[in-house]
Amino acid sequence: MNPFSYEPEGPLQQALYRGDHLNWNLAGIFLWLSNTCLLVMLGLTVATIILRPLSLAAYWMWPWTMVFFIWLSFFGFFAMYARLKDVRVDFIAGLFGPVGMAVTRVLTDIATLTVTGVLLWQVPQVIATSRGVYDGAILPAGFELPRLALSVPLFLSAALVAITALIDLAKMAAGLPENVADHHPET
Repeated sequence: MNPFSYEPEGPLQQALYRGDHLNWNLAGIFLWLSNTCLLVMLGLTVATIILRPLSLAAYWMWPWTMVFFIWLSFFGFFAMYARLKDVRVDFIAGLFGPVGMAVTRVLTDIATLTVTGVLLWQVPQVIATSRGVYDGAILPAGFELPRLALSVPLFLSAALVAITALIDLAKMAAGLPENVADHHPET
């Protein structure tokens, strides 16, 4: 489902439309990254299950499974939010009409900016404390994965989620409609 079914009017709306569309496409890349992490994680798990009875399982498989699980979650954070796969309560807000939809749109964006702001605020502290390596996650060159590599996808996703919320607030101010999912599994 692509939420871009409206025609922007004027240069501001066109710029916001393009930014929103770029954001949507970037979320598709993050969705692909998240799915790739899931596929690798599942592949390593299957290999471990099959190879263990043969005494062939490599000790590095488990740490890399955990790394890909972490990355899956962090890449998926932005993909789920920007691609409208997060928890939505539009059916409740819709009961209050256009005012209810506008209020929940603003409250959601403010809550999103608050949460992502706190995450991004912690970046310097995380960088300062992320010393060393993730034990057992061996890279092809023989080095272990730096611990900081676990947090980078989270902070990148948090920044992109914040940008998504800012784009939505700007769209609202410019009179552009909110992106909405075409169905609600709850109904």
